[in-house]
Amino acid sequence: MAKVKRNPMMLHGSVISWVLAPLLASGMILSASAIQAEEITGLTFLKIGVGARASAMGSAHLAVASDATSLYWNPAGLALVEGLDLHLSHNEWFQDVRYEFLSVAKRWGAHGFGVGFSGLYMDELERRDEYGNLLGHFGFYDIAVCGGWGMNVKPGVYVGTSVKMLVEQIDDVTATGFAVDLGTRYETPVPNLALGLGVFNVGPKMKFLVEEFDIPRSFSCGASYTLPIESWSGDLLMAADAVFYKGEDSKAHVGAEYNFKNLASLGLGYKFGYDVEGFSVGAGLFRGPLRFGYAYSVIGSELGDAHRVSLSYALY
Repeated sequence: MAKVKRNPMMLHGSVISWVLAPLLASGMILSASAIQAEEITGLTFLKIGVGARASAMGSAHLAVASDATSLYWNPAGLALVEGLDLHLSHNEWFQDVRYEFLSVAKRWGAHGFGVGFSGLYMDELERRDEYGNLLGHFGFYDIAVCGGWGMNVKPGVYVGTSVKMLVEQIDDVTATGFAVDLGTRYETPVPNLALGLGVFNVGPKMKFLVEEFDIPRSFSCGASYTLPIESWSGDLLMAADAVFYKGEDSKAHVGAEYNFKNLASLGLGYKFGYDVEGFSVGAGLFRGPLRFGYAYSVIGSELGDAHRVSLSYALY
């Protein structure tokens, strides 16, 4: 890639355009409201859900996750992992923007542990000055490396936390930081009804050259209920989450999944409060320890819709 000589007078404009680059790639996919607040919010890729199953259910997963994806959705769910669980997911968006997530989790007694990696990246973006002149091309990537722990503190009560090391690189400029997630899950006396609470992305501001920006801190609460349907030889899972991001309007995620004899599943969901996201649908196949999932999300813009695939392996 050819290097472009920078003019110091263009520093401020360049910083703003660089900070907005990942917003255009991930924030526009999520919601244009991510840049409505007066303060610039970066690392919006932290809002992108992981796993095809959760995506199909409209990201209503706070009180559902009990596998390696708990590292993202609710670290308290790590205490519910059965055996060793490995998860890999890939998201495909417009103009070759891609998002990857890899995690592994295992439970020992009342304690569950997990480690994971997530990254959003794009190879080629145009760099232009304030007059629209093409100055060259650059790439960017956002990365989070995470470790988490969950514990069953007493029957039906689970707590967990995770720590993320964050890196954002745009062209040859890098910003680093960290964030903490805290979550809890409660299996209520009502059979098959679970509740969840979580605070996510709690951490200091990050600095990109001369510009400081917040990471997307949020608070979430949710519930899930599983209804056995014996006549159909399956279970119907229903879930709903309320999500509150700093500086944004509240959002709601609702979804449902029908699981047929642990052989196949069909999920659908809807996300309320977003400018561009809404309906989603997906399916899963189970073959022994392997689980394959696909989800399709409608993006209400000219950017194109989103496709997610995931593969999980559970060793009991």
